Amino acid sequence: MDNWTRREMKGIPASLEALWTQKGDDGWRYAVKLDESHANAQGLIHGGVLMTFMDHALSLMVWEKSDRAFCSTVHLDSHFLSAVRPPAFVELEGEILKQGRNLAFARGVLKVEGKAVMEGKGVWSITRPQPSDG
Repeated sequence: MDNWTRREMKGIPASLEALWTQKGDDGWRYAVKLDESHANAQGLIHGGVLMTFMDHALSLMVWEKSDRAFCSTVHLDSHFLSAVRPPAFVELEGEILKQGRNLAFARGVLKVEGKAVMEGKGVWSITRPQPSDG
């Protein structure tokens, strides 16, 4: 976890505990450190936990790309590629495919030790604050 910074989260993303961030030449990278508390009854990381991280991290990418305008997920497709055993440091490799004024399209791959475990792509709505009349 060299060069990663731990950041506390609020709301639903806090269920992932901390978000790990890393600033690179091409933007921010995101990761989570998952343990047995994130596992399902079979002892594997619950798919909903991975989906939550994918949604949150891709939303952060859209948020940064849109100059931190409000953004919300409209649609997110996800495909599980491999089971994840705790403990695991899960990293997102993501990209913004296209962005307009009101919509952004992004995709990402979650990886553990370089191995792809989940992929997803989605659409985000971007809402910019309206100037006040006063």
